[in-house]
Amino acid sequence: MQAGWFRRYLAVVGIILIVLLAGGVWLKPSLAHMQEAVERGLAEYARAKTAAGETVPAVMHKESHDWLIAVSHTATVGEETFYCVGAFKVTYCDIP
Repeated sequence: MQAGWFRRYLAVVGIILIVLLAGGVWLKPSLAHMQEAVERGLAEYARAKTAAGETVPAVMHKESHDWLIAVSHTATVGEETFYCVGAFKVTYCDIP
């Protein structure tokens, strides 16, 4: 009796993990789309942080990775470096 219950439990947990993984792959943003979104967002951030009369620093792309269920991108604005991760149609960038 115990072994049958445990097998069913493992099967249900396995199915849930497979569904989450498949959903993550399906909802993962494309690397190009994420880079464009990060550039737009960081350019807006740079404009907001720049004092009047100063030149807005350009967004410089450093490194990008396309993982199984997520994408990551590193960019710099002036002297600040931002690490961004996108998964499940959401992109998050750490702001120093």
